[in-house]
Amino acid sequence: MTKLYPLIDSVIRIMLTIVFFYIFKHFMNVQNDLLLAFVSVLCGFVAFRGLVFLFNKLTAKKQE
Repeated sequence: MTKLYPLIDSVIRIMLTIVFFYIFKHFMNVQNDLLLAFVSVLCGFVAFRGLVFLFNKLTAKKQE
């Protein structure tokens, strides 16, 4: 099961990146898709780390 976690992490990050890319593309008029992709990857990474942090905080409180 521990070998499956990196795969799940990667799939979630890819999905977040795609979601942010299309949200930004819809709401912003940006001609440079490469810049939009970079911002999407950055936002996806921050969102993923934030979700992991919140999940760890919530599960740690339940164990106490």
